[in-house]
Amino acid sequence: MPTVAGCSGSSNQTPADTQAETDTDSETPMQQMTDTPQTDSPEVDPRFGYVGSGSEEPPVTPDHTVNMVIRPREDAWLPEFYFDPVGLAVEPGDTVQFNMASPHHNVNAYHPAFGYTQRIPEGTPPYSSPVMVPGDYWLKTFETEGVHNIMCAPHELFGMVGSVVVGSPTGPGSNPVGEAPKPTEQSRPPEFTAGLVLSDPALDPENVASAGTVSWSELRPESKEPLLVPLGEE
Repeated sequence: MPTVAGCSGSSNQTPADTQAETDTDSETPMQQMTDTPQTDSPEVDPRFGYVGSGSEEPPVTPDHTVNMVIRPREDAWLPEFYFDPVGLAVEPGDTVQFNMASPHHNVNAYHPAFGYTQRIPEGTPPYSSPVMVPGDYWLKTFETEGVHNIMCAPHELFGMVGSVVVGSPTGPGSNPVGEAPKPTEQSRPPEFTAGLVLSDPALDPENVASAGTVSWSELRPESKEPLLVPLGEE
């Protein structure tokens, strides 16, 4: 408790002020912890998002959920690798939770910093998650308005790509695959099955914005055709 001046009367404190300080000083550490706002919740980083496990409560409540799936095909040696929904419309500031329903996936933006043609809004940082395992999830808050084309980097060429339309279907990702922005020596556009998936009419940015969600099952079978063949399977 602070020292109070003697009988000279020089202190400006009133008995009420002295009692208030005494009450504050007498609080227990537990009471002070309870009264102090907790500000140590991890943030969803604009570049690296937030990685959690299935048993861990996310630091923010997600507005949307996307599952990352591998599913065997009946008529082909290569399984389907896909986001579901593969097309999603959100509002600026919405957070999406990507669930790892199968192994060895990540979420990666089409950005020149990663060696790809720009297919996210100009000025957006080159965001990416780590490669994760089943049961993990990744949170991404989409702040910049426009079309965000994303991929799973290990499975991109097999068609594991998606489109998130934030607010309005604008920006570089609203262009058809193969058109502007043009690739350079340091970047490449979506190729093989990735190009087929992003060119499907169901993933036209205007349609995604209107529909709200586009499931993998809504894409044409020819848009999912595997175009890469491993050694020994020719």
